[in-house]
Amino acid sequence: MNDGPAWMLYGATGYTGRLIAQHALARGHRPVLAGRNGSEVAALAKQLGLAHRVFPVDEPVALMSELKGMDLVFNAGGPFLHTATPLAEACIAAGVNYLDISNELQVFTALFDMDERAKEAGVSVAPGVGFGVVATNFIAARVSELVGGAQRLEVASRVFSAQPGPGAGATMQANLPFGGWIRRDGSLVAQELFTGIVTLDFPDGPCEAMPVPTGDLEAGYRVTGAPCVVAYAVSPPSADKLLGSALSRSFGWARATGANGSTATALFETGDSYNFTPASSIRAVEETLASSRTGALAPADAFGANFVASIDDTSISVNLE
Repeated sequence: MNDGPAWMLYGATGYTGRLIAQHALARGHRPVLAGRNGSEVAALAKQLGLAHRVFPVDEPVALMSELKGMDLVFNAGGPFLHTATPLAEACIAAGVNYLDISNELQVFTALFDMDERAKEAGVSVAPGVGFGVVATNFIAARVSELVGGAQRLEVASRVFSAQPGPGAGATMQANLPFGGWIRRDGSLVAQELFTGIVTLDFPDGPCEAMPVPTGDLEAGYRVTGAPCVVAYAVSPPSADKLLGSALSRSFGWARATGANGSTATALFETGDSYNFTPASSIRAVEETLASSRTGALAPADAFGANFVASIDDTSISVNLE
């Protein structure tokens, strides 16, 4: 793929950014590495034998200049509350596709508001192509279809990683000042954090799940149209309650309730979430560069129905009740 479209990996020196860069090379890609720290970006580029660029995202003129010659920018540089909007804005202005691995509600709201401008520019803007949103978005679309259009959608993700990076914790910390949110009657509604806890069943037993203000509230709404959406973060069961070895697995869960009260539930399963995210990220790059879809898109709208199945060590089970 050396002679293919040119794309940039911003935030390449972060924990997840390095994993994505390494997976890109393994898939035959040669992205331009980019970031804010000149010495770190240069060192990584030298190590991997790749070109690099150094720039902050808060200088619009410089940012536009650095995007010249790119077909796509992949943003792995959090906190996304600070990097996603200026990078996506610059990409639209420059006619460049934009992807990221964010899962902040505020980021999704801001980027989905760019839908018409992205269409006019002929580019796609697709946030949330890592584990957090991909794990729930495709199965959300599936269960909604099974009940004839969800009136209520619930999604949840449970993360496992043998060596978790600092990004997820930093993202959660950055979101705390915004409080809790759910979607009710088609609108986002504030809800006190740490309330509304429920119990959900997983292969290794029941787990507590707490509503969280993630990008799933926007992404799930986009692909299903469900007027009521709740997104949960799930705590794994304690070691003494485990059934088998499922603790080493990561899960996405979705339940749709139709107008007639029928329900459908789906479970997405994979291994280490920090193995899944680099794989889904590069597949998202490949799908975007090969696609003609434009606008601000949730993962299930941006990529083909077989996207998740194309990633190793994944499975989906669906139950119509």
